Amino acid sequence: MNPAISIREGLTIGYPRKRLKGQSEDLRLAVAEETISLDSGRHLLLARNGRGKTTLLKTLAGLIPAVDGKFDIAGRVQYIDEELRFDPELTSKQIFKAFFTNGLLEKALTYAERLELDLKKQYGKLSKGNRQKVTLILAEGKACESPGQVLLLDEPFSGLDFHVRDEVDAIWHENSEDVVRLVCVHPDEPTLKAESALLINDGRICQLEVDGALDWFETRKGLN
Repeated sequence: MNPAISIREGLTIGYPRKRLKGQSEDLRLAVAEETISLDSGRHLLLARNGRGKTTLLKTLAGLIPAVDGKFDIAGRVQYIDEELRFDPELTSKQIFKAFFTNGLLEKALTYAERLELDLKKQYGKLSKGNRQKVTLILAEGKACESPGQVLLLDEPFSGLDFHVRDEVDAIWHENSEDVVRLVCVHPDEPTLKAESALLINDGRICQLEVDGALDWFETRKGLN
């Protein structure tokens, strides 16, 4: 199966009034004014804070309903954010052993070495950035486990220094076949590599073609 995301024209994200106490109308954050197709590769999700980036990811992941409209996803969906938590007494290596065996475990341990993650340190004693590394390694291992993955990543570079970000970028490049990555990035991120970008601007969701890399600093100047 070739993984893909299709956001149909008219998809509206937000929160239905039945989920909001005391609200007589739906809270509508943004609407897709055209059908958007995302195939294998990396696609950025860009918007100013509070404009609906996380809401769109959660909608595509099936965690919250769309206010209106439809979307289609082909492939196995993983939603990755900072809320993933583990027993604080477990070490990173023990966590990876609980999820992976044999070749996948070796791959996860190799990723940990590349990302400079201390495998012997308890999860509860890890910094925010190192916990993020654990989450990213788990997601990448699952993506390698079976083809046709759709990864929805909410600010995956949060807490990571530039060296580690470059290494994550290299790992993603190595595992780019049969994987769709929709990556929500923070407004302070520098230039980023991608096949395309989704913009949420003035309540509209649109797609921006990217020639291999996007200068986020320049792009965000036009966002409202």
